[in-house]
Amino acid sequence: MKEPANQKEVYSLKEFCSLLSISEATGRNWIKLGKIQPAGEQSGRPYFSVSYAREMKGRLQGEGMDALKSRRNKKYISGTAPYKNYIPQDSPNLGQIEAMAGAVGSAPLQEGQIRAVLAECAIQLLCQARGGKEGVTDNFLLRYSRGEISLGQYDILVRELLAGEGAGSYTPEQCLAAQEKIPGAFHIPFVLERNVDILGMLYISLKNIGERKAAGSYYTPTYIVQKLIVQLFPEGETGRQTSGDVQLCQSSQHSQENLLPQKILDPCCGTGNFLLQLPDRCSMEQVYGSDIDQVSILAARINLALKFQDAPVSMIREHIRAQDFLLEEHIGAYHLILGNPPWGYQFGKEAEQLLKRKFQTAKGRHPESYDVFLEQALASVPCGGRVAFVLPEAVLHVKSHLAARRLLLGQAQIERLEYLGDVFDRVQCPAVLLQVRKGTGPFQTRGMSVAGQGWGFEIQANRNVDAEYFNFHMPDREYSLMEKAACQGHMVFLKNQADFALGIVTGNNKALLKKEKEGKAELVLKGADIQKYKISPSKCFLAYEPENFQQCAKESYYRAKEKLLYRFIGRQLVFAYDSQQRLSLNSCNILIPHVPGMDMKYIMAVLNSSAAQFLYSRKFHSLKVLRAYLEQIPIPAAPDRQGEIVSLTETILGETDAEKWLLYYREIDRLVADAYGYTGQEYQEIQHLALAIPRRPSV
Repeated sequence: MKEPANQKEVYSLKEFCSLLSISEATGRNWIKLGKIQPAGEQSGRPYFSVSYAREMKGRLQGEGMDALKSRRNKKYISGTAPYKNYIPQDSPNLGQIEAMAGAVGSAPLQEGQIRAVLAECAIQLLCQARGGKEGVTDNFLLRYSRGEISLGQYDILVRELLAGEGAGSYTPEQCLAAQEKIPGAFHIPFVLERNVDILGMLYISLKNIGERKAAGSYYTPTYIVQKLIVQLFPEGETGRQTSGDVQLCQSSQHSQENLLPQKILDPCCGTGNFLLQLPDRCSMEQVYGSDIDQVSILAARINLALKFQDAPVSMIREHIRAQDFLLEEHIGAYHLILGNPPWGYQFGKEAEQLLKRKFQTAKGRHPESYDVFLEQALASVPCGGRVAFVLPEAVLHVKSHLAARRLLLGQAQIERLEYLGDVFDRVQCPAVLLQVRKGTGPFQTRGMSVAGQGWGFEIQANRNVDAEYFNFHMPDREYSLMEKAACQGHMVFLKNQADFALGIVTGNNKALLKKEKEGKAELVLKGADIQKYKISPSKCFLAYEPENFQQCAKESYYRAKEKLLYRFIGRQLVFAYDSQQRLSLNSCNILIPHVPGMDMKYIMAVLNSSAAQFLYSRKFHSLKVLRAYLEQIPIPAAPDRQGEIVSLTETILGETDAEKWLLYYREIDRLVADAYGYTGQEYQEIQHLALAIPRRPSV
């Protein structure tokens, strides 16, 4: 390849990938597969022309690169769409908003057009709240701009929504221009509903999907917001601060006179849905909100004017502000901070450097927005104050959020944790409700409330908690069974005593995988081919040509004399033995143990057991069987039982009779539980909890 004539006219691979919001590994794979073409190489490194980079970005934003847009990175998906589950499904406004989205069409709207549509809805709702303009059914914005509708003190809220703070009046000519570009959007009636974020639902349905994702804006369904609020304000609470409520770690220097009136903040309030769901006994004097999206703030002010109709507009404008919570100093200023902070917000380089200087949770390569929001929130409440956030479940166990977990262990007590699953529209990311109270004492689990979908319990005793992984989804009895195994003195671990290898990532399964054996192609295994103790290969063939793969391990791992293969995706541990040097895809990973004095088939038997499954499922809450998790499973060193277990394992590997196979499986399973030190009664409990008895294999 030729070298560039002018270095300033090109992008490096790193810069090119950053522009397209892809990883460098993906960029290199796309070069290999011909999806992108570098202009040349310099010192062996590819570079791209600025014009080509801009063209590719434009094609991603447009409709011309379906092959690239099919990736999981959806930043450049464009267009508008109604946002499901945000408001109650029986809302009379749901159909109206869908009709509005249909009237607007799929083309992205300009901000001024979005403001005009929001104002049309806002004027309707304010008129209904004030009991005026009966008989008017459409064109509220046009009538307002002509002076036919008066909103009294709320006039400034609509004027700012239309044109921004400090702007002048919105003219009929501007209104007619907006109507001309989006006809039909100003003829849809809306119905005032108490504490329902109609403006928010409308805004996010009109806003470009790609912009929402790039900003980390995942709007919380109202029923999830209400779950959080109900726990913070049980029936009978006043919603106002008392010395016992807020001063949990009260000391001599914190006297009654120094207590502030209770202040509630949503630091990323959007259009104000969390604040709308606060109990009606709360007052606007207590309520504060901030966001960096000015349009959201202006809509939130109108929402809160509808909720707190006796509150002066001046107070609403003062309390609900367009500002960056992360850049402000609020030490101890609020007594309750709640909301859903941005997930995966893309900070600029200067902002990243500022955050890294300010926050302990921002020391990684790229700060995660919800980590720094959590740290700032804890700094902004006094001792005894509360923080309640909707967060990705990843904050509890992913390595990159270790600093956030250490922060919680050192500065807070978890009052409630609820596992929500996938609750966000078009987002596959399990979420949790995390409610904590700031404190200075040792971290305690006693009294913590834990819940999930259809289950819940309160932890009755303190537990050992490691910042490496927060695993609270087990009641006390299950925890005691897990601890019994952990406390045995004869346990060994795979960490530093095993080789792990990923299966092959072809990067192009459609082209490289074959249904028939042809040429150099050989059998390749998938995760679905692996059962406990058994490999049932499907007809899938691949030529081992690493230069054509996106990613693969060293060939020596695939060709090992013996190895264990396991399913990478799933909640069950499923291991099989391979001595035929077979290839595997990335849904089927490789484990080669090197534990002194321990047979590989014995380790397979342990990992396939209900005891190991119980320990794994209670310690880790993941759909991926990660190396780091397998390395933490205790394996009993039981030389007096190993020989018998290995003998039975060798028998089951060759057994073709389904009834006999199951008998051998149960006997191995019982012997492994005995090696863990579990009694007969405990083994029965574990069997039930682990659900590890597999289906009989087809033979």
